[in-house]
Amino acid sequence: MGLYDLEDEENSKPYSIEAEEALLGSVFINPNVIGDIVDIVTVEDFYKNNYKLIFSEMIKAYNMGKIIDVLLIIESLKKQELIDEIGGEDIIYDLTEVVPTAANAVNYAQIIKDKSVQRQLIDIGEKIVKMAMRGYDEVDTMLDKSESMIFKVAESKQKKDIVPLYELVQGKITQMDNYTDNKGKITGISSGFNRYDSITSGFHGSDLLILAARPAMGKTAFALNLAINVARQGKGVLIYSLEMGNEQLFDRLVASEAKVRLKALKDSTLSSEEMINLGNGLGRLSEMPIYISDSSSVTMLEIKATARRLKSEGKLDFMLIDYLQLISPSENSRKSREQEISEISRSLKILAKELNIPIVTLSQLSRGVEQRVDKRPILSDLRESGAIEQDADMVMFLYREEYYHKDTAQEVNNLDIPQQYVDKAKPQSKDDDSKLEKVELIIGKHRSGPTGTIELGFRPSYQQFVNVVDDEFAPLPQ
Repeated sequence: MGLYDLEDEENSKPYSIEAEEALLGSVFINPNVIGDIVDIVTVEDFYKNNYKLIFSEMIKAYNMGKIIDVLLIIESLKKQELIDEIGGEDIIYDLTEVVPTAANAVNYAQIIKDKSVQRQLIDIGEKIVKMAMRGYDEVDTMLDKSESMIFKVAESKQKKDIVPLYELVQGKITQMDNYTDNKGKITGISSGFNRYDSITSGFHGSDLLILAARPAMGKTAFALNLAINVARQGKGVLIYSLEMGNEQLFDRLVASEAKVRLKALKDSTLSSEEMINLGNGLGRLSEMPIYISDSSSVTMLEIKATARRLKSEGKLDFMLIDYLQLISPSENSRKSREQEISEISRSLKILAKELNIPIVTLSQLSRGVEQRVDKRPILSDLRESGAIEQDADMVMFLYREEYYHKDTAQEVNNLDIPQQYVDKAKPQSKDDDSKLEKVELIIGKHRSGPTGTIELGFRPSYQQFVNVVDDEFAPLPQ
């Protein structure tokens, strides 16, 4: 008997009773196939309630390591006084005779899932129609809600809204079993900076990270260095450059990756050696999965739409926004600027969690920094700091002594720099030399770890940050 689709006469929603029966029968015939289908179909994907109950019992047995057996399932349902609700014992016995083999179990599961997605889309469509007809919300808000609902359906094969505690326990046990093998290794995406990775274990999904500094501290350069380091690992990177255009941004990426002087790149005065480096750097950049948007005005709705699309295509693992205060408010917004920033900050945190990616966004600092003797930034220097500080999982600041005290600032030419970063070329000019400046990366807030200061080397002419390996992590004073 071939599979065919039935339609609910009342709701006209698609489902396949035979696929549901065939899948349950396949599991009874060969319980081992349950491992192949649990990532495809869930209990809620079944249309008939009695089949939901039976599959739920199968999943419980599977998670407890028990054999999925007809008699055990019947006894469990009896204990819960659910046997009559499923239609009696004969229903279960009949399922064992629906199919002769379990070979097509995955195909049956996919049919059930497809029908479930169709029903969900119908439900969402009805909600969108009602929402649009009411018109209580702004158009941008309705679009965001509609897109979010559809995205959740698209991600339903990979994401679960509710996770039983025992699944988290099992995951932690597995992680602990791997501690010995992974000792010393980072658990997230590497930043490319050793000391940072040792403190934070890299970038982690769902985290919102704020990178703040006064102008000329090198925050855009550092952020782009992070983007390149992440992309070099084969991770998809989305960059929103709201302060500069594509060409300006690309020049900075090229200068950093190819180790050529940014000014010479713009003036077309590169040396012959730099031209060779440029060609090699462009070749490496062309293979990196980096996507750039240089729209001068972008809203959170547009950011969400692009990020969700790239994520659904498997092209997004890390997002960078330069910078938070340039994200446009919703159309017709009548909120204060502080309320708008609060809303944007919260939306970014929710998006990071929804897509399970780290989001790094740059932020401005208030001019209050300039009024102090010690100009190292602190959390209260963040503009609209209340909301940003609250939503962020980590807040980082950059500080360059060179900028404020050019005569007395410490250079790092004589510090222990990894050999691959040592520039053997002679400086091209006094204004464009290849010296390394000392830069402090101050971790002012860290929800999952310590705060403190990391020293890095910065070569302004190349827009390149490098590791300084002789400096220990310095905790902030208590």
